[in-house]
Amino acid sequence: MLKLLKISNFALMEELTIEFDKGLTVVTGETGTGKSMIVEAIATLCGSRMEHVLIRSGKDYAEVTGVFGVQPAIVERLKQSGISIEDDLIIRRKIEKGKRQNSYINDQIVSVNLLKEIAREIVDLIGQYENQSLFFAKNHLLLLDSFASLGDVKTEYAKNFQAYQQAHKELEALLEKIQQKDDKIDYLKYQIDEIEKANLQPDEEEELNAERDLLTSSEKRSLLSGQIISNIYEEEGSLIERTAQAKKSFDELCSHDNKLLKLNEKLGIMISSIDDIYRELSSYHSQIEFSQERLDFVQDRLETINKMRKKYGETLQEINHYLGNLRKDLTTIETQDETIKNLQERMKNTEITLNKQARQLTERRRKAAVTLRRKILELLLQLGMKKIRFEIQITDKEMDETGKDDVEFFISTNPGEDLKPLRKIASGGEISRISLSLKTVLSEADRIPTIIFDEVDTGIGGRIAEAVGTLLAKTSKKHQIICITHLPQISVFADNHILVTKEIKGKQTFAQVTRIDGATRKLEIARMLGGKEITEKTMEHAAEFLRKGQEK
Repeated sequence: MLKLLKISNFALMEELTIEFDKGLTVVTGETGTGKSMIVEAIATLCGSRMEHVLIRSGKDYAEVTGVFGVQPAIVERLKQSGISIEDDLIIRRKIEKGKRQNSYINDQIVSVNLLKEIAREIVDLIGQYENQSLFFAKNHLLLLDSFASLGDVKTEYAKNFQAYQQAHKELEALLEKIQQKDDKIDYLKYQIDEIEKANLQPDEEEELNAERDLLTSSEKRSLLSGQIISNIYEEEGSLIERTAQAKKSFDELCSHDNKLLKLNEKLGIMISSIDDIYRELSSYHSQIEFSQERLDFVQDRLETINKMRKKYGETLQEINHYLGNLRKDLTTIETQDETIKNLQERMKNTEITLNKQARQLTERRRKAAVTLRRKILELLLQLGMKKIRFEIQITDKEMDETGKDDVEFFISTNPGEDLKPLRKIASGGEISRISLSLKTVLSEADRIPTIIFDEVDTGIGGRIAEAVGTLLAKTSKKHQIICITHLPQISVFADNHILVTKEIKGKQTFAQVTRIDGATRKLEIARMLGGKEITEKTMEHAAEFLRKGQEK
């Protein structure tokens, strides 16, 4: 519901803050005070264009802010647009001279299209306004279904339709694959064969790289190791020969001074180590060999590994994963004839169920449409529209998530005129009274919390005006109703009464808004009954009106 409306520099309204409550709120005041400008301000919050002419004379901008209760239906849509919402939904529109108009939801700038989309879920402006929900044929099906209490049936149908669509998508994907079946199978088999023949092993690349380095360095390693062996043992004056001579002299020295025995032992150990090095290095040298055939194999193998990495994955794990997917795709294609058969059978069975459920939906919709039409016509007659014709047309359409029915409300307000879609009605007063009848009958089904009537009392009075007031009061039990009116027969049914007055200060005119009750309200009802001259009898008449209104 609309909780608060704040208006700045909008036409005659300089700075106004209006709080709204549940139930029926009427807005009254003399002609020209700016009553309808309140509706115009709300209309801008619903996406109506803000014209520069609306900026108050002498001001640079106009701004309207509305605070609304949160509707579950819009929370997810706002999240999708990156707008967080907690306690309240705050919509703001602003226009500055020479600049474009801006729209905000919870202080985040938004497009007018998003604003309109959100506003349609929370406010229904009845009159000459484009956003009213009953002008959208897609809502007629939803309202009829809610009136017919089709919730559970539609949920089950939608579940089956979703399963049908999923099976259809899977079938289309398989049929598309079949078109390239032979080529695809050959290609998959080629890839699988290539990976399997490569037979890649863990750590193989590291081992092959090391072997390649040894093979390519075999000549150099043989030369270096042979030179070391010669230096240590084989050449004249080799390391082992000189250390042996040194050991012989050290032995003789120790015979004269046994303090050197430990040093002599170290020399013996060193000679033993040199001997070990000679033997191990000689063995290493004798095993060095070069095989061009082996080098070619190693290099070919490394090229194969590199090729597999470039085509199928950087690591052996990635290549094996790719191989698994290839095998899975090949199995799918090779067995898809059976899969297609199963899918077609599944779709056939689901379609039988859907057609049966769709027929049930159609039958219940047609039955409910008869009752709904009768109830709406009864109310329209009460509202003085005796020549009106109202029909609910249900036509066939291709099966979708709602069934096989298109639903639209058609109306003719004058004898001899053809039935026309509800949105084609020209008169604001007719639109308002027709909408009021629909809203009254569909109050349980209609999800929009706030309904605003601007021209519901145009061209009526007396008993019909009282009937309008009765219906407004009834509908306000399920919705917040805000009604602009000049008729006391309607005003007396209100739970809340707002009076708009005009004040002239110097050369400027200001609209003022006041919540009234008690004596002040009785005085306003008397003004509406008798005009500017209010007599004691008029006041008595006003009191009687208020008493009857409250009793009803």
